[in-house]
Amino acid sequence: MHENSQTDVHETDLNAASVALKATRVTMDGLTYLQHVISGEIPQSPFNDLIGVRLVHAEAGRVELAVDLRADHFNKIGTGHGGFVSTLCDNACGMAVDSVSPAGAAWTSLDLQVRFLKAITPATSPLKIVGTVIRAGRKVAVTQAEVFSAKGDLLTTCTSSLYALTSNGATSS
Repeated sequence: MHENSQTDVHETDLNAASVALKATRVTMDGLTYLQHVISGEIPQSPFNDLIGVRLVHAEAGRVELAVDLRADHFNKIGTGHGGFVSTLCDNACGMAVDSVSPAGAAWTSLDLQVRFLKAITPATSPLKIVGTVIRAGRKVAVTQAEVFSAKGDLLTTCTSSLYALTSNGATSS
């Protein structure tokens, strides 16, 4: 338990928002849910607000996210923090599998392999992150993500396997 009451209030707010989003997600298929997030009819997750990433496009098996880089996205040597970049990839992979999932499906990452090809610097902002489904079954999905600079340079690639926490998995195989 935190001693700082401001932290406790913040955590409580995030938990309440996450619970509300989960309740909404079980009522519609993943692609419809993601399209409602893009249109603003449904808020995005509090975590995505925190890191500044936004979903800008979703179709079955493919999503695009965007982020305007901020000072707190960089490490001590001035390049994109590896944990932040990995988080962008994890988000894109998870949303990609959501885009082919029925109502009520829930997934969690089994693994995440990230390859940092070129440095992420302030000059590469804004970033575009593309997540795609390679294969989605009822219990396991394999996805990939790519991070591009504003000029279109490929900066990072990632593959991820996800596990279906619910029995209904994905709608494609």
